Amino acid sequence: MLDGFGMTLLVSAAAIAGGLAIGLLLTALRASAQPWLHLPARALVAFLRKTPLLVQLFFWYFGAAQLLGEDVVGAITGWGGIAVGAWRWPAPSFEFLAAAFGIALYAGAFFSEELRAGIRAVPGGQREAALSLGFTPRAAFLRVVLPQALRVSALPLLGQCANTIKNTSLAMGIGLAELAYSARQVETDTLLAFQAFAVATVLYAGLILLLQWAAPQLLRRLGWASTSTLPNGAPS
Repeated sequence: MLDGFGMTLLVSAAAIAGGLAIGLLLTALRASAQPWLHLPARALVAFLRKTPLLVQLFFWYFGAAQLLGEDVVGAITGWGGIAVGAWRWPAPSFEFLAAAFGIALYAGAFFSEELRAGIRAVPGGQREAALSLGFTPRAAFLRVVLPQALRVSALPLLGQCANTIKNTSLAMGIGLAELAYSARQVETDTLLAFQAFAVATVLYAGLILLLQWAAPQLLRRLGWASTSTLPNGAPS
C-alpha cells in the first residue's frame, strides 16, 4: 500500500506539473488573435473536457504503439534509467508515462479554463495601459495580464490540483501500480476489502487535506491571496 501511495505521489506531481504547463500553453494559444492558433486550442480543450479520462488513458496506452511505432515504444520500455556511479535513477514504466501524460493533458484543459476565467477577470485597461507604455501585445500578456490572472485563479487551480490527484486512481485501468491498484491487490490476496480500501481512502484524503493546508500558506507568503480569501485563513 505504501509503495502504491508513493507511485500516486509521483504520478500526481508529474500530472500537475505537466497539466499546468499545458494549461498555460493552451491559454496563451486561446488568447491569440490568430484563428489558426486559437481555434484548434479551443477545439482541443472542448474535446478533452467532454470525453472520459479513462477512455483517454486507454487511447494513450493501447494506441501509443500505433501512433509512435513499435521501435519508439520499445526504446521507451527498454531504457534502463540514469546511473551516476553507485546512484541509479530507474526509468519510468510505460504505464507511468502514459498515465502521467494522459492525466496531464486532461488536467491541462481544466487548468486552461480556470486561467481563462482569471484573464477575463483582469480589467481590460491593464492591457491597454501596458500597450500605451510601449509593451508589445505578447509582453503585455506575459508580464501584465497573466501574473494578475494567476493570482485571481490560484484557488480554483488548487481545486483542480486536488481533482487531478483523485483522477490518478483511474490509472489502475492501464496497469499502473498506484494506490487504488495496490488496494485492489491487497483485497484480492487477503479478502480484506473494507480494510484495504479504508486505508486507501484515508491516504487519499490525507494527501488532499495536506495540499489544501499547505498551498494556501504558500499563496499567502507569495502575496497571491489575502487571509480573507483563503480557506481556514486566520485573520492577519
